[in-house]
Amino acid sequence: MNRLAVIVCVVCMLVQPLSKQGIYLVYQLNKDYIARELCEQKAIPGSECQGKCHLRKELKKDAEREKQSQRQQQTAVDMIAHRAESVVLAAAIPENDSGDCPTYQAGRYTSPDHAFFHPPQFIS
Repeated sequence: MNRLAVIVCVVCMLVQPLSKQGIYLVYQLNKDYIARELCEQKAIPGSECQGKCHLRKELKKDAEREKQSQRQQQTAVDMIAHRAESVVLAAAIPENDSGDCPTYQAGRYTSPDHAFFHPPQFIS
């Protein structure tokens, strides 16, 4: 199920930039139908529109959808950034102001603490 969701998301992200080409392709494939049925200037004699008005309208709708999608993406990014700013992260290694580092001392060997680090004990 997760794999299917990932595949669908990837396909959607890859197809989204091709929306204009898809609109042109649909227009070219259905040019006769669009000119005959959907053209706004079909009643005007001598008009050479041939459905280009419908194509412009579809491209304008696509541009508006793309603008709205960008606004939604920007809003999501802003929300994530705002949440990330509000998270306070503690230091993984506490800072030592004294200058010497107790966690590492160059040239000095310290054996591991065998109270914590020991081989597993088997109960027989």
